Amino acid sequence: MKKFLFAAMLLGSAFAITAQTTIYTGNGTLNSNRTVRLAGNYLYFQPSSAGGMFINGTTGLVGVNTTSPSEMLDVNGNIKSTRGIFTTAFSNPLQTQNFNSWDEMSNMCRVISAGSLLNATSNARTFGFYEYPPSNLNPAAVFFTVQDQSYKSRYRFWANVNGSSYMTLYDGSQQTNFSITDDGNNLVQVTLPKENSFLGIGTTSFSDGTDTYRLSVNGNIRAHRVKVYTTWADYVFEEDYKLPTLEEVEKHIVEKGHLIDIPSAAEVEEKGIELGEMNKLLLQKIEELTLYTIELNKQVQELKSQIKKQ
Repeated sequence: MKKFLFAAMLLGSAFAITAQTTIYTGNGTLNSNRTVRLAGNYLYFQPSSAGGMFINGTTGLVGVNTTSPSEMLDVNGNIKSTRGIFTTAFSNPLQTQNFNSWDEMSNMCRVISAGSLLNATSNARTFGFYEYPPSNLNPAAVFFTVQDQSYKSRYRFWANVNGSSYMTLYDGSQQTNFSITDDGNNLVQVTLPKENSFLGIGTTSFSDGTDTYRLSVNGNIRAHRVKVYTTWADYVFEEDYKLPTLEEVEKHIVEKGHLIDIPSAAEVEEKGIELGEMNKLLLQKIEELTLYTIELNKQVQELKSQIKKQ
């Protein structure tokens, strides 16, 4: 009887040992839920002498290819996925929150952060997306930023919920290169504030001969009103202005086929015209015609006077 009991005990121990070590030697199926409590001990799934998945038994932090994870999941390597979903840390993003500082708010409201660490206090990196709830510091908003490795903003997009928004590009000295702002009341403004800014529509060329233009359009321009700043032609009425005689005007028309100082049709077709300059020249001709008319009127009045005397 004792021999039988001893044999049964040995057989039960063997089955127990086999059940405990099946994970190493074969496949198995869980027939109910299992809970593994690490109790401060590390759990390390190591495929070889290095790497693998590590679980810190005290903090619960999980590391892949690292044994010192600093976040809930810390991966030292690439991640492949069909889709990534990132959500705000607040269950109700429109519920008002109180923050002690902008750094605290940024840390709590960060949705995506990538690139080099630029500021340890705010945990700012070269790429960041934030979703801010309404708070004591600002209204509810979303914020997207790209910064260079010198912690200088190069791109910012900010949008207040149901309010204003802006998008700005900066240079390395934090000066604005380009900006679009919306005040939330249908007032939209696009600016290139730098003196040497150029805007091309349908073209990347800004030169025409020796002239350079800030706005270059390859196509038609339509507007209700255009204002041009230029010099004006009132010099025609100055005493030292040499008014061509009508004989000189006639001779020039016969020889050249156009008015004095006015470009020919061929010149306009080849080089175009400057609106401000052309308006000035046209006014010059109108003022010259006015002087001719005044002179002719004087001659007519003189003739009338002479006729009456006869």
